[in-house]
Amino acid sequence: MANDAAIGANEALRLRRLVFYAGDVDKFNTLLSGFVKKSGALSAMIIDQEGHMVARQGFKIAGADPTALAALVAASFVSTRQVAKLLGEQEFTTMNQTGGQHAISVQLIGSRTLQVAVFPVSVKPGMIQVYSKELAKEIDAVLVAAATRKDDAPQEKLGDSFSADMKNQLDKMFGDL
Repeated sequence: MANDAAIGANEALRLRRLVFYAGDVDKFNTLLSGFVKKSGALSAMIIDQEGHMVARQGFKIAGADPTALAALVAASFVSTRQVAKLLGEQEFTTMNQTGGQHAISVQLIGSRTLQVAVFPVSVKPGMIQVYSKELAKEIDAVLVAAATRKDDAPQEKLGDSFSADMKNQLDKMFGDL
């Protein structure tokens, strides 16, 4: 891979980003749907560490924009990475937060993908963790296949406007960035 300093930060990020085809997203959605049904989660997402939504299943949570949630969860996870370093850990791989009605569990898969589960506080966090570990293995298998795939056969990619749509959503939330 080219030297990140020589090619610029945006280009380096583009080169490190995985390409997901429609078939990959279909596999993710199938896995997430099964997870939601088994675990009692309200919603489950796969996002990258930059906050881009890759796949989402489950019910819409009142007042929660899934795109905004993905961006904020990713930012929160990045901050916990710094807390881990302060404590002498290389990285935290799981983050859990609980409120009055909802809880969230975030798990790092590989080096740059996050699995997010939102569930009611009536669901035991231990059960979510067990199902999340099982799901993480299945998601990782799809990620490894995507990372090692040869791009010989043309497949349907995510829309060309994906990045622009994400930026527009963030601009709506936070103003022009």
